[in-house]
Formats: sequence, C-alpha cells, structure tokens
Amino acid sequence: MDAVRAAGPETITRFALVRPDGRRVEADLPAPVLSLSRDRLDSAAADAAGRHGARFRFGATVVSFEGDLREGFRVSADGATIRARVLVGAWGRYSPLDGRLGRRFFGLPAPLFGFKKHLAGRHEHLAGRAVLHLFDGGYLGLSRVEGGTVNLAALATPSVARDAHHDFDELLSRLKKESPALAADLDRLSPLPGPVLLTEPVHLGAREAVAGDVLLAGDAAGVIDPFTGTGMALALLSGEAAAAAILRFLAGRIDADTLKREHSASHRRIAGRRFVFSRLFRSVFYGGVASRFVGPAATPIARLAVRLTRPA
Repeated sequence: MDAVRAAGPETITRFALVRPDGRRVEADLPAPVLSLSRDRLDSAAADAAGRHGARFRFGATVVSFEGDLREGFRVSADGATIRARVLVGAWGRYSPLDGRLGRRFFGLPAPLFGFKKHLAGRHEHLAGRAVLHLFDGGYLGLSRVEGGTVNLAALATPSVARDAHHDFDELLSRLKKESPALAADLDRLSPLPGPVLLTEPVHLGAREAVAGDVLLAGDAAGVIDPFTGTGMALALLSGEAAAAAILRFLAGRIDADTLKREHSASHRRIAGRRFVFSRLFRSVFYGGVASRFVGPAATPIARLAVRLTRPA
C-alpha cells in the first residue's frame, strides 16, 4: 500500500452516473478509493514481488502447459520449458490458454469489448470523482490518475469498439454531440499521443476458480462489471487468498484436492455475491428499462449498488 500511495494516485470520494439526456445520479462513495493507472499498479506489484524473491520473464509468452498438482507442471514459453509445482492462471479475461483448458466461453461470439485512452488538459472538474457516462451501446468512465492525466475507459458493443479503433476522435465527437454532459466533461481535454488500447473479448460473469488442476485468479476466474470499480481489488484479493492456500500445499499441510477446494471456496467468499449484484444492476448500463430511472431520485439505489459490489 505504501508503494501505491507513493505513486501519487487520485483519491476518489464521489461517483456520478449520467445519461445522454443529462439526467444523473451523484453521491459519495461508501469509502474513498485510489485511482491509479494499470501500468503503475503493475509496476508496483512486480517490484513488491521481486523484493520477496519472485523471478520474472517479461516479454515471454506462455504457449502451452501440461501436468498436474501431483506430478508438477511443465510450461512452454517462447521455446523455454519452466517447471512448477503449482500453476496459477492470471492471464486476464480471455486467452488462448482458456481454449487449452476447454473453458465454455472460449470461442463464443464476443458480446463486448473494452477500450481506453489517457487524456490531458484541464481536469479540475474531475477532482475526486469517477463519472460514468451512458451511451447507446455501452458506457465510458472518466477519472483522474497519477501524473496529471485522465483515464477514459469504456465497455461497449463490438461495433462501438471498432469505431474507437478506427477513428477515436470521430467516435468522441459523435458521443459528445449525443450527450452535452459528456461534452462538458471532455471540454479542454485532449487524447495523449499513441493508439487506443483495445481489450480482448469481454464475457461478463463468474467462472470456475479451478480448471483441471490450474488455479485461476483475477479476471481469469470471472469478469465483474467494470462499472463496479472492483476488478483490480478482487484480482489482488483472490491472488492473495490463492497464495495462502498454495503455501500450505507446498509445505505438505494439505493435499491437491484440498488446495483446489480451499481456493474455490475462497473465491466464492471474496467475489460470489458481488457478481450476483453486479449482474442485477447491469441493465442500467446497456439501455435496459432500469436506465430510464437514472436521476436524483435513484441516488439511494445507486449508493446501495456501490456498497454491495465493492470489497469490504
């Protein structure tokens, strides 16, 4: 936590949910949260792991693996073979490795894609706030991060994601015409140089925390709706819980079956109900009937949704 705070994150204390017609919900968060870019958070986590003896192979791509918890694993990464007693899949929401494990969602048509871009300029109006703007086909969030920049992150249908990839400026121009509130928030902000970052296909919802003998953590064990703002927190918590059970296994205190049961139980305890509640509120963000009720009168419901989907 000291490393995260030293990186200069923005402290977020309020949230807003805004429809294109200007109706909005705005309220305090149950507790302050820290807004930090993924690059900076990943670097802080890697540095901390390195100080505790972790070894890294940055830039290497795992192409296959075989084995089990009883005999150990052999992992193939760019021609090298790595041996391991335990294998943890933390490869994110969608990977060819999911296909090797025969996971049900792999290869299905992609319902959603994410994209993000950093912006620079005058952003005092976003101080301490996370603002989610709804639009036809998805939603985008704005929040300040370290270094005086604003993170724009969106989840949308494939057609909108394609527009973002081909001409991001044109997409923003169109969305601003449809939503004066979004135009006001983006006034005096400009995209930083570089490409728009597109995600792999997004299949929302809980998944199994163990596939075969591979333990899964973070998005690989289930993709919670980004509007909850809890994805990275759940990833860190699930990884921490997995590490505790793995240490007992490596010390010979539990067997392989117990390791898998404990990991699955820990993941359900950490994330289970949050997936249930995020699904209940999902229709607000994709043009469902519930989105019509976004407005000041819905503030108590919005506060409840935030409290039910955030980690304790």
